[in-house]
Amino acid sequence: MSTGQEQLRTSQFHYQLYNRPLHPELFDIYHDHRIAKGPYEAQIWVTGVSHVTAFYYGEATILERLAEDDALLPLRGRLVSMPVRGEKDHQATHVEGIRYLTSYQVERMTPRLFGRMHEEMIDHGAKTGLFVPFPEWASGPLMPFTHIDYDAKVDMLHVFTYHSFPEELTVIKTQSIFEVA
Repeated sequence: MSTGQEQLRTSQFHYQLYNRPLHPELFDIYHDHRIAKGPYEAQIWVTGVSHVTAFYYGEATILERLAEDDALLPLRGRLVSMPVRGEKDHQATHVEGIRYLTSYQVERMTPRLFGRMHEEMIDHGAKTGLFVPFPEWASGPLMPFTHIDYDAKVDMLHVFTYHSFPEELTVIKTQSIFEVA
């Protein structure tokens, strides 16, 4: 499946939550990062100017996906699918002991503010977390990118994502907490 990121607009994005893993062959994965901490494991995929984060605890899984809506993904195990607009919060408690909370925000900026934020995020991304630029998708001097930072503790994973869309002067930000109950 191709994400076709260079053609995407933020208006095409959806937030999806699953209670099961999804196969990697369903995505174009540009970066794969694994975390093993205490009783859980997690996997973060940069799938273009989008992401998938899976949290595994025993036999339980919570998987979030922020990307273009895709009718080819399975419906089985999908708990939530909603368009990414404005600001939203969502929480879920998995019966096998995972608590999950997320918040996302679509932030449109002036050209000057976006340029300053873009530079700061590139500098920050060089020092922390996962930073994946997409210069091949740039239509001007600024390139789209995904920056993911996280804090992994023994019983909790806190994930921050930033997806930059220079053509739209927009950043989609998420903050997710996966916690062992």
